[in-house]
Amino acid sequence: MEEQAQIQEAEEGSKILYGVDAWVDYLKDKSFPVRASSLKRLKILLSKDSTMISHLTALVRSDPVLCLHVVRAAEKKHAKKGSHVTSIEHAVSSLGIDPLIQLSKTLQPVKLNPSSVQQKQYLRTVANSHHAAIQARTWQQMKRLPFTEEVYLASLFYSIGLWALWLNAPLHMHKVRIKIWEENIDPTLAEHDILGCTMQQISMGLSEHWGFSELTLQAQDPDTSPSKGLLNKLHQRALSDPRLSAEELRELNHLTQERHFPIKLANWLSLIVSRGWRTTRNIKTTDIISDYLGLDTDKTLALLHTLCAEASREYHAPGTLAPAAEMLMISSSYPNNYKLGKRELELLTPKYPIPEKPKPKKKKTPTKVKPKEQVLTHTPETLLDEVIYKQIVERFVKDYHLYTKPAHILQGLMQGLVQGLGLQRIALNLVNTKSHKMKTAQVVGIDKEHPFASYQIDLQIPSIFKKLCDKPACIWITNENKQQYTKLMPDAYSSQLPESDCLMMSVFRGKVPVAIIYADAGETGLPFTAFHHQRFRYLCSAATLALKRM
Repeated sequence: MEEQAQIQEAEEGSKILYGVDAWVDYLKDKSFPVRASSLKRLKILLSKDSTMISHLTALVRSDPVLCLHVVRAAEKKHAKKGSHVTSIEHAVSSLGIDPLIQLSKTLQPVKLNPSSVQQKQYLRTVANSHHAAIQARTWQQMKRLPFTEEVYLASLFYSIGLWALWLNAPLHMHKVRIKIWEENIDPTLAEHDILGCTMQQISMGLSEHWGFSELTLQAQDPDTSPSKGLLNKLHQRALSDPRLSAEELRELNHLTQERHFPIKLANWLSLIVSRGWRTTRNIKTTDIISDYLGLDTDKTLALLHTLCAEASREYHAPGTLAPAAEMLMISSSYPNNYKLGKRELELLTPKYPIPEKPKPKKKKTPTKVKPKEQVLTHTPETLLDEVIYKQIVERFVKDYHLYTKPAHILQGLMQGLVQGLGLQRIALNLVNTKSHKMKTAQVVGIDKEHPFASYQIDLQIPSIFKKLCDKPACIWITNENKQQYTKLMPDAYSSQLPESDCLMMSVFRGKVPVAIIYADAGETGLPFTAFHHQRFRYLCSAATLALKRM
């Protein structure tokens, strides 16, 4: 079950939107309505002979959506020359008055409907992007770094996919918000479950199609995003943690000097504070910003609050509570208008795509094994072949001359789990740290048509697999804790878990993850006991030890 971009035909003939390619194809030509007041002011300026480029630049800068339209039009013109827009002034001057007049005639105005959560969320996401752009530009100026205006534009368009989704797929965003706020699912995993990809991937796909600058694409690229471990180290550096080695400090210095780093950092801040200023994640982000700017925490907080207030004043969205205003409010568990109301859902359902997923391959219903004499309550606590189990363990622990490649050890591990321990169903999922992918390489006891036989996932998406790749760990999923763990899994995976127990463990080579092993009791449908958990964990740990010696 490869989790890739796809558009699958639904039974009624409509198309299912799932995956980055499907979303980019759907959203790339959709229009972005501009606030009626901004469009009116633009047309007035363009009608006056005394209007100068500086006047138009100031107006375009004041409205992010207007800025998007002007930059997109200018990028089309620059594409013929093989160049890119570097600032708002550059975009306005590149177009000139006549093309801007033509552009203004194609733009659609929007007046806020005070009862529309969809419109409020659209304007709120635009305001958040504007906030991030203000923060990033100011940091560049404070550090006296070049490309200030280019960083501003890249920061402004970082979350362009979120603008487009609230405008054109509000029913999907409604589902995403429910997962985040009510089911407590990580935002990125929630997006992946409902959309088949992340908002960041959609933003990057749209930016590529519209011909935005290389810096914008670098900032949006998930491959340039630091891992959770690296973010923790950034926070450690901010706190002057002496446990960081010289090599780790050099790696962190290199990261913070990347041109895209302040763009990502400003947008992380903007997205986090839109969910609350008092969260732990925001405190850590503030510490990282403080270290990046070389300021103490109090001065950094004062700066961030000031810039947030300025951004809210520059682009005020009527009817929405700006993050700047929320600094003064008492924190709340649930924000207002995080999802569509019942009445609005009824109105929007006929107009927009319905959240659907490609149908997974049918999972075979396990046949219950009828006991002859007694009813078993759990998998028998015996080894299928004790000699093979002990032999494999000894080869891992004491070395074995025929194990010359990592693949040999992994095959030995599969042999020990199946022929020695006697587990019914095993999946060997290989981890590629360069491409940040996990993909099934081998299965035993699992039908080739089963989704687990061809599963793959992006490890940059927060999930149970990403956690297992951070350090060697073993997870025993039972009926009692299944709900806790399924929150950390993509729906496409958790929906295929058996009714009985399953085991998962990561295998490392030094500090690098090599594979994640999945095992369950197969058609017996019986739960495991500590006997199976301990021996499964011991065999996988022994394989990690053997890989470390290679």
